Amino acid sequence: MIDPVPFYTASVPLAFFVWGPVLVMVLFWAVGIWSSRQGVPRMLENDWNGFNVADVEKLFALYGETHRARYRNRVLPADVACAFTYAIVGAILIAGLAMRGQPLWLAALCGGGWLLGGLADVAENLAVARLLDKYPKVEAGDVAFASRVTQLKLVLFLAGTAGAIGAAYLVFKPLAA
Repeated sequence: MIDPVPFYTASVPLAFFVWGPVLVMVLFWAVGIWSSRQGVPRMLENDWNGFNVADVEKLFALYGETHRARYRNRVLPADVACAFTYAIVGAILIAGLAMRGQPLWLAALCGGGWLLGGLADVAENLAVARLLDKYPKVEAGDVAFASRVTQLKLVLFLAGTAGAIGAAYLVFKPLAA
């Protein structure tokens, strides 16, 4: 006898496991385009090796007053919106997998990267905003915090991307069987 396909709750539709991650990637790409159009390359937010006071002072001096204002008032709010979006997508991935009978640890492994990464991204943007507000007096403690949170965010975003692929596999696997 053929086993029937298990009934899944409609609280988190199956399509979310495809379109949620697609939304995150499109927003990630769109914020990069928006940043480029504002004339503000996001050098600090993409630095895997971390940055120091000299890097921040050099970059902010290179931006000039108008580009620092654009970075603070236009680019950072867009990045915060993207960060909240992928944190929410990560939380919904966790909930959706848990509702479909996956162990909570596995659901957290799949969606936790984006959930925690989004929160780290918000903290990073607040730290960079603080650096921009205090410029030209940049303090080493503020820079160190922003640098570490940036590195954490990058690792968690990458883990979240792999987790979203894993989540899609987990929810579509029973349907393919």
